[in-house]
Amino acid sequence: MSFNSYTWRSTEVEQLWDRVLQTNLTEDNGGLHASDYPIVQAVSPFYIKFPTCPCAWFIVEPGHIGRAYPSDVTKLKSGAALRLKDRTISINMLTEERPTQYIRLTKPIRRDQGYVIYEFTSDLFSRFPTPQPEKLPTNLVAIPEFHADDKAAHLITQGATFHQRVLEKDYAIAPLRTWDRGPFSTAPLKNMTWYNREDEQEERVDWFTSSEDDIREEVARILREKETKSG
Repeated sequence: MSFNSYTWRSTEVEQLWDRVLQTNLTEDNGGLHASDYPIVQAVSPFYIKFPTCPCAWFIVEPGHIGRAYPSDVTKLKSGAALRLKDRTISINMLTEERPTQYIRLTKPIRRDQGYVIYEFTSDLFSRFPTPQPEKLPTNLVAIPEFHADDKAAHLITQGATFHQRVLEKDYAIAPLRTWDRGPFSTAPLKNMTWYNREDEQEERVDWFTSSEDDIREEVARILREKETKSG
């Protein structure tokens, strides 16, 4: 794994991340420490211009060079430990948010245009530079096709369900963020039906920002549920 994505940290902060990581583990991670998770620049599921449910991280490195010269060295195999890091929010929003997630890839489950979607086990997630464990935003990560391993070869390419910006048949870049301006304008997607997590609560409409059609649909759903329970 040779992503050129290394961040210098003070020894004290690195040790703090490691202590929180070890405390937060819910299952065996093979005895790995924080320093054993290579840092990979990625786009987190936050501040996406057209959010979807489910959502996913998008790996963005090493970019064009990796596409032009794919190598087994950059193939991301099941079991790989990665530290996904999103620095773009703190840069563009002038906040302290810097989402970081320590993960271990499990298996590829879908091939979208330009990306292969992998499930992962999360060992630690925090939205801030000092570790503050929080509820996981997702257990999915989108990996560029040219970095996916052979276990994804059987997957058939589907539509661009995460609003990734498709540039060529096998090449896409991450979805637009709320601060982005560009030619890639598109309508919001409905929630996807191809993936459901049993532990995920059903999304409800936002009564202040949702469209009239979505609000009417939600009201109708609530009335149907009441009729079912009373009947």
